[in-house]
Amino acid sequence: MIFKKLGITIASLAVALSIFASSASAENLYFDGASPVSTSCSLDGVVKASKRLSNGKGTIELRYSPSCKTAWARIILDSVATHDWEGNASIMREHDGKSYSCQHTGGNGVVNKGQRSCYTPMVYDGSGYRANAYGGYYSYPNNVRTLTGSATTAWY
Repeated sequence: MIFKKLGITIASLAVALSIFASSASAENLYFDGASPVSTSCSLDGVVKASKRLSNGKGTIELRYSPSCKTAWARIILDSVATHDWEGNASIMREHDGKSYSCQHTGGNGVVNKGQRSCYTPMVYDGSGYRANAYGGYYSYPNNVRTLTGSATTAWY
């Protein structure tokens, strides 16, 4: 009986440690989470990949700064959002899964009424690293957030 309890305790500890290790595995590299605008990395930013949203109402871009070696996402809607529509973008680094969306500090907030675009904070994307961008377009029928179009770019 003691060995059975010991086995359960060891198994529980192993699960707890694996959860901690996976959540702590994302690296904190230079410029991670920083704004591409306030750091001036956006000044030489170029589009490395883009894709139209599945509903045809906008484009998601994976942007890259050669001088900062960073990537960020930007969604651009074809027309301004109305009171019942919203756009959002996210960037994810492949190496460790580090990700940010427009509403994180360093981004400029989701696309709300009267706006057309938003950008995310950056992730380091230098040699040996790759990132991709995701964009979503949401409606709010009966005050329920519903994804109406999305796209994911290639990795760069």
